[in-house]
Amino acid sequence: MTTQAKPPRMTFVDILRENALQLVMYALGAILAGLAWWPLAPAYIVLCVISNMLYMARVCPYCGHYQLGTCPAGFDILSGKHYRAKVGKTFGSEFRNNVYVMVPGWFLPPLIAAWLLFWDFSWPVLGLGIAFCLIGFWWLPESSKKHCQGCETVDCPRRPKR
Repeated sequence: MTTQAKPPRMTFVDILRENALQLVMYALGAILAGLAWWPLAPAYIVLCVISNMLYMARVCPYCGHYQLGTCPAGFDILSGKHYRAKVGKTFGSEFRNNVYVMVPGWFLPPLIAAWLLFWDFSWPVLGLGIAFCLIGFWWLPESSKKHCQGCETVDCPRRPKR
């Protein structure tokens, strides 16, 4: 019987690299929101911070990486002292029940871009909207797949079904 080595703890540089795409996505979203109406830009950033904190509180404590202190996103560092897992709940069930807290940060910018394009077409807005969607809905999920290899969180919704 072989034992699998514990994943290494993440360094600040690792965490920054892992979150860079999400930070770029949020910056693009803030730009789009600001183009619609400037107060929406800071409101969007606040919404993203709140949704990430809710995610950390409701979903992260049930992830195997979180409890090992090896979370690639560094959420265990930000919230590990504040939120503890509860017995009888699993990562998969908590993810499915609470992923909605992330929806506004991901779907408002494309809706804002569509609204801006409908009322006054602009190539820069189209480019920002496409960039947001490519980063948020393709590049970010693709880049995070490498964390699935060797992960022992068996009830993760991203884990391949056998």
